[in-house]
Amino acid sequence: MVAFVRLALAQMNAVVGGLGENVATMQRLRHQAGALLADLVITPELAMTGYPPEDLLLKDGFITAAEQATLALAGGEGPPMLVGTVVAESDEVPLSPSLDGRATAHASTRPRIANALVALDRTGQRALATKQLLPNYDVFDEQRYFHPGLNPSGIVNVRGVAIGMLICEDIWTPGPAQKLVDAGATLLVVANASPFARGRRSDREAMLAQRAKETGCPIAYVNMVGGQDELVFDGQSVVVDAAGVVIARADAFQEELLIVDVEATPSSVGVLLNDGESRGEYGMHINYVAEPRSDVAEVYEALVTGTRDYLRKNGFRSAVIGLSGGIDSSIVATIAVDALGAQAVRGVAMPSRYSSDHSLLDAYALAERLDIAIDTIAIEPAHEALATMLAPELGEVVGLTDENLQSRIRGVLLMALSNATGAIVLTTGNKSEMATGYSTLYGDSAGGFAVIKDVAKTLVYELCHYRNDVADLAGDLAPIPASVLTKAPSAELRPDQRDDQSLPPYDVLDALLERYVEHDETADELVAAGFDAALVHRITGLVDRSEYKRRQMPPGVRISKKAFGRDRRMPITNNFRPSAR
Repeated sequence: MVAFVRLALAQMNAVVGGLGENVATMQRLRHQAGALLADLVITPELAMTGYPPEDLLLKDGFITAAEQATLALAGGEGPPMLVGTVVAESDEVPLSPSLDGRATAHASTRPRIANALVALDRTGQRALATKQLLPNYDVFDEQRYFHPGLNPSGIVNVRGVAIGMLICEDIWTPGPAQKLVDAGATLLVVANASPFARGRRSDREAMLAQRAKETGCPIAYVNMVGGQDELVFDGQSVVVDAAGVVIARADAFQEELLIVDVEATPSSVGVLLNDGESRGEYGMHINYVAEPRSDVAEVYEALVTGTRDYLRKNGFRSAVIGLSGGIDSSIVATIAVDALGAQAVRGVAMPSRYSSDHSLLDAYALAERLDIAIDTIAIEPAHEALATMLAPELGEVVGLTDENLQSRIRGVLLMALSNATGAIVLTTGNKSEMATGYSTLYGDSAGGFAVIKDVAKTLVYELCHYRNDVADLAGDLAPIPASVLTKAPSAELRPDQRDDQSLPPYDVLDALLERYVEHDETADELVAAGFDAALVHRITGLVDRSEYKRRQMPPGVRISKKAFGRDRRMPITNNFRPSAR
């Protein structure tokens, strides 16, 4: 004997701190779910507060406001809901050992709070599940704010199916899921705020398949979507049956209501949820399985989504970008147009005495293909004036000082345009440059958002080719001129300058950086893997010495499993040197 329940996975784009906005989004999705005869709506982890709320959780009144907003959904029209939110469980603080071994009580100025999933129907709050495993690695810092919840085993019953409620990290280890099944759950639902990183979707689905086979239960996994500062959430909510086979999957990087009919073993266990309506037969069977996107397509959409939401959620309506005619500014401008629309993007070419004619032509060709406005502001007058001002102290301004001077003039001009127009400056530095310090403080690093901060140079080329291919398939003109893709990369800050005069070829550099930065391999391991010892010594030294620069960079979209900033937190003052040096 089997039972069926229709779930609505509300893959929503939450706004951190936007309690009213998030309530409105949930009410809208709940209404749609009711029209599609759903029995239960499931929202992502901390959908009410947005994720991650960080130190908002420490502010007076925030927890109370979140609880009141959650109660506003209780008794509303539509199917029952599982709402991701925070709850204050107790004002008591656990005893902790003092230095002499005796237990001492510590006074608390704020309540003990838990990351929760609250079950609501027309009669109000009916059940509660709280997160047990609090991640404190990579971008996660939950032990700073939460305690493991006091209500670990929440089970609700809908249409004779016992539904066990879990939150994100609790599904990644067998224990919490198995405890719910042992308590009588025959279907598991998991609310998540799982940030995007390359390869993350396949990791999630492999884990869910394993957990489903272990427990013998189907699992519905609902994920958040949208950008929040550096993080971007990819959605791709998914349902697997008891054998671990995917039976439904939402699309990536889109707000979506995924309607899924799930077969489960009937059970009378759990708190009964009911919206007061008799739905009868479902009629149409709705189980949509979105095709996974390619790796490069996912990265591109992550960058577009992260850029769009950073600007939208922070009140910026337009962007300004320095267009050099190079590959980095070309991909940033293309992403900005896809995120904001051509009318909201402005390019500025700022040639110097060293700029080649083809670079200016490439910048204008890109702007024409993207249909964006572009202006030219030659920096030679400022360059001459500043060199004259510095002459009494420095004599002739040459070398790196002169190169950085040009970059800083451009940064000043872009920030002035930002001040005058309200447009945010999008910087164009990539991860390879940021890793090695191949950037200028207060120059090309000046701006409000670093779109490709976590994108290695070789991946920048892949993204450009991908975006041109998308245009070709649609019958449109490729946005990025072929000449941009074929010329040697150069900052053009001195005569005949090329990147490979200062750095190794990018395919070699990026392979080394990935192993050193993202996989934490030592210098000895890199040499053992076949990298030249002198090159390893030089590049790892550049990475380590450039930490102070990276701390002053604007935020940017995280697309790897170890980005600079939230993931990789190295001390600026650091005298440790691996043995290979």
